[in-house]
Parts: sequence; C-alpha cells; structure tokens
Amino acid sequence: MKKRYIFVLLILLFMLIGCTEGEPVEDSNPTEMTMSECRDTPLAVGCYIPSTDLDHISTVPVEYLIDENFDTERINQAPRNWLLYKNEEYKADGVKAMIAEADGGNLFVKMYSDGLRAPAFPQSAPTPTFIFTTKFNLDIDRKGIAYGSIWIPSEVPSNSISLGVSTGAVNTISVVIGSDLKVNVKVGGPFFYYSGSGDGGTEYQTAFTLTKDLWYDFRFEWDASLNEVKAFIIIDNVESLLYSGEFHISNKVNAEESGAILVPNVFKVTMPRYMSGWAYLDNVKVERKGE
Repeated sequence: MKKRYIFVLLILLFMLIGCTEGEPVEDSNPTEMTMSECRDTPLAVGCYIPSTDLDHISTVPVEYLIDENFDTERINQAPRNWLLYKNEEYKADGVKAMIAEADGGNLFVKMYSDGLRAPAFPQSAPTPTFIFTTKFNLDIDRKGIAYGSIWIPSEVPSNSISLGVSTGAVNTISVVIGSDLKVNVKVGGPFFYYSGSGDGGTEYQTAFTLTKDLWYDFRFEWDASLNEVKAFIIIDNVESLLYSGEFHISNKVNAEESGAILVPNVFKVTMPRYMSGWAYLDNVKVERKGE
C-alpha cells in the first residue's frame, strides 16, 4: 500500500516539475518598445509599397480637339459627343437636337427650343432654355481656334441663337443672333443669352445682319499669353472681324484683374427663354492656334 502512495506522489511531483519548466521566466531587465517611424508619416519613403494601379493617371492634362461635321451620325438621333441640357421640369421634346439630312446628303443638327423653362442659375440674368455643349481641352497651349456654322430656317419658325466658346458655364466669346437676325458679340459673363447684371459680360453690336436659309460660318480665337479673344464671320470665304479685345474679367480666377486667365474648354449653343423655334448647326471644330 505504501509503495502505491509513493508511486502516485512521484507521478504528481514529475507533473509539477513539467508545469514549472513551461512557465516563462520574467526578465529582470526588459528592453524598451520602439515606435515605428511610419506611425505619424505613413506615406513617407519606405513606409508603404507604391501601387502600380494608378500609373495610368497622368499629371499632365490630356489635350483633345473637336472635329464635328456630323457625317458619321445617325439620322433622327442626338449627336454622340454632345450634351443637351434638360431636367424634370422640361416638357417632353421641349428641347431637341437631332441629326437631319439636307437634299445634297449633308448631315447637320436641327435644334429646337420651346422657350418655356430654364435652369435655376444663381445670377439674376435671363437664362436660356436650350443649352447644347461639347468639350475640348487646350490647357497646355492655352490658345486655340473654334469654328461653327449656323443656318436660320424659313420653312419653320426660327429662333434666336448664341454660339461660341466657354470656360465651364462662363462665356469666353460668342456671337448672338437675334430674332431680327442682327449679329452681336458677347464677351464674358455666364453663357446666358444676355445679361443685365454687373457680372453678365459685355455685348457689342456689329454691322452684320443675316439672311435666312444660308449657312454662315463663325470663327473664334483665344490666346491667354496675349490676353486676346477674337470673333469673325465668314461669308463666301471672306473673313470679317467682328470683335477683338482682352479676356473679360469673368474669365479670370475669382473674377479679379490679377487672377490667372481661365481658357475655354466648352463649345456651346444656346437659345433664349420665352422664345420658341428652330436653328441648324454644322461644322463645329476646334484647332490649335499657331504662333
């Protein structure tokens, strides 16, 4: 019996020794924990592995131009590279821009506006119902030439129309063809049809009056290095200057004289509110401007 007790005690003793050896021995002189150098600067060199997924994003703006004669578009469809503004308040077909074909096979854009609604712009100036735009980019050259052709029809009710180039929603230079077919030039301001507010740009009268059922070509130039904008009308291949002057103050950062010039990046066509009718568009191009 005693031998059995001794045997059990020996087993318990061996178990106790095994448990004691497995326990960690407390270090009487622990080393201090060091903080990572990247804790406060996670984007510093050596703190992360750069991803190649963003290599396709260039820090240099990609420049692109416009060359729209609409000959590759589908008839009765909206042109692919253009945006026609309309919201839920607009009536169905209240504004339209669709490809049509002339007797000679030329394709162009028929544009219509009922003149009933307009976007809620912040300025207290009359606003257009019809806003038709496409984009380009000449941010590196900061100078360029834009063309556009307009036809005022007689077989349907015609509308007043404005076309030209803008920086976003700020007009750079455009021509305004009124219901009397007189041609004015608008420089600066929001790209409303006209504006009576102090920041609404400046409109200049010209000696030209159009005739219906004829194509008229217009040319716009800008050069930020020279602080110069121009507008021309081209009739029977004869180019006539409509306006030449400086960028409007609304085309500068914060609308300040010391502000950097913001060059255009939108070609736009508008028709005013409270007037309904049609106008036709063709041959919209933006080219680089040489020295």
